[in-house]
Amino acid sequence: MALLKALQRLFTVEKGNPALVQAQLRAFSKQIPLLYVILLANTAFVSATHYSLAPFFLTVELPSCFALLAIARLIGWWRMRHVKPSADDAASRLNSTVYLSAALGLAFMVWGLSLYPYGNVYTQSHVVFYMALTMIACVFCLMHLRAAAFVLALIVMVPFVVFFGLQGEVVLAAIAANMALVTGVMLFILSTHYSDFALMVAQRDNLETVNRETQRLSDANRKLAHHDSLTGLPNRRSFIAQAEARVNTIKAGGGAGFALGIVDLDGFKAVNDLYGHATGDALLIEASRRMAQIAGPSIVFARLGGDEFGILAAQDVDLAGFGRTLCEVLRQPYELDDVTAEVTSSCGFAEFGADCSTTSELFEHADYALYQAKDKAGGQTVVFSAIHRDNLRRVHEIDQALRNADLDHELALVYQPVFNTHSRVVVAVEALARWRSATLGSIGPAQFIAAAEKSSLINRVTLVLLRKLLNDLRMWPEHATASFNLSARTLASPDSMVQLLGLIQRSGINPARIEFEVTETALMIDFDAALRSLHMLRNMGSRIALDDFGTGYSSLSHVHQLPLDKIKIDRKFIGDMTKSAKAASVVKTVIDLCDNLGVVCVAEGVETEEQARLLESKGCSLAQGFYFGKPMPARDVLAAQQTGLARIRHAG
Repeated sequence: MALLKALQRLFTVEKGNPALVQAQLRAFSKQIPLLYVILLANTAFVSATHYSLAPFFLTVELPSCFALLAIARLIGWWRMRHVKPSADDAASRLNSTVYLSAALGLAFMVWGLSLYPYGNVYTQSHVVFYMALTMIACVFCLMHLRAAAFVLALIVMVPFVVFFGLQGEVVLAAIAANMALVTGVMLFILSTHYSDFALMVAQRDNLETVNRETQRLSDANRKLAHHDSLTGLPNRRSFIAQAEARVNTIKAGGGAGFALGIVDLDGFKAVNDLYGHATGDALLIEASRRMAQIAGPSIVFARLGGDEFGILAAQDVDLAGFGRTLCEVLRQPYELDDVTAEVTSSCGFAEFGADCSTTSELFEHADYALYQAKDKAGGQTVVFSAIHRDNLRRVHEIDQALRNADLDHELALVYQPVFNTHSRVVVAVEALARWRSATLGSIGPAQFIAAAEKSSLINRVTLVLLRKLLNDLRMWPEHATASFNLSARTLASPDSMVQLLGLIQRSGINPARIEFEVTETALMIDFDAALRSLHMLRNMGSRIALDDFGTGYSSLSHVHQLPLDKIKIDRKFIGDMTKSAKAASVVKTVIDLCDNLGVVCVAEGVETEEQARLLESKGCSLAQGFYFGKPMPARDVLAAQQTGLARIRHAG
């Protein structure tokens, strides 16, 4: 059974191997002209030598039919030279060639044997030579189509060997035997060659498959290297490369100006934390889709990371107008499965110009403009201007001075009292940082603390200020307490927290005398890290206060998880509550929330007696602000606690 299948394979086209079939057709098509040229030439020579000896039908008419058929086949193959057939079409053409080879082999064999009786021994020898030589030549021209070669050899050689072996001539019998042997060897060599050819095709096909897969992986890696996997937008690397290319083109004297923008989704972190990362990802995808809809030849968007996106805008784009359109598009509600989320966006633009010579400066200007937009409560677009440039230069001056400062001598603490609104007695103080630079003079805390956080000097600043607080606590009575502000960087840094805890332990000061204040914004930057740090402080014995409550993006679920002792209402609500019923309602809501959570409520920024009385009527027992007393040096804190409100207000 296996032998029959092996023999069957010799005489059939392997349709199940598309790569081999197409390779056979390509190779065979190059040998077709040679095959027909040999066939036509040999036939013409035999017809010429027998023209006067054999009937006209055998020497002219029948060879002419053969010639016309061969020429028609040649034309057909010539027309197909640029056509790349499918595997099925290739198999069909090869099969038809096998059948045609059998038919032509039979026809030429019968024609040759029909001519043999005519003429003398020389013309008969020519027929023998013609049949043997033509068969060998055609078989070798068919070497890439094994089935056709075997069929042709079988159809021609079997009658050839039988016919000449039975002529009764020893020479003809020897020729027949010799041709049988040569044909067998020739077919063996052809079969070996065909196997090698099939193996080569298989190896080439595997190599092409590997190359295609390699190319696919290369293309995928290239796409991953230049596109964000979540949104499909260009990523940060691609964005920077495009920006640098534009900058270099402009510097080289070509190309038009452009602007770089940064967009931030305000409130995204709250959505992500409240509904989960899957919902957050869906929101980013939808935001990216909306951006892509308003992009065009003049606008390119990219995802820089997190909820931050970049924009490259052509020189003719109205930045302020486009920014308003973008913010409006991103402000629309996001229908995400069972969740409807709403976020706003802030956008900062910077134009490449004389005051901006590098891509990094352009990024810095756009980032500063974004910061100004976010400072306007979000949903705004700011274009970097000359005023911003002057302010940013001031920021750089502060940063440089801070790096070179003698912090132990230049930093100081002042303390703002916290009062009981009923008894008007000082119950605590809040430590506030002050810096008198040796080169710039007095710098406001909002400026130098922000500079310290950006430059990563904040941890060093924090340790210096905490050391000063511990020294002041050492001079005060044991019952005196103070609150101390911690930054987002400090909360997120395990090393900084270890240093901070070690400093307190070595000081000998009871940790319960220190209350650490953190803002909502600081918590939301890395909530998990901040929560771990707050638990470390709480376990040590210190208390925790949530500062500026109401201005950040924390949810009640987050507030509930925090180890809080106190919540401080942001001064904005206190300032507005006598003018706005909504602000007053927010203040009352926060006071009630503190009562429900069992934490102390403190009002910040109290500046008028009306505000103080209104807070007292709403149940807020603790407050601080200029109405009660301005920040004071450490030496005055003890006196303030002893003399009360009148002395402090008079001193203020």
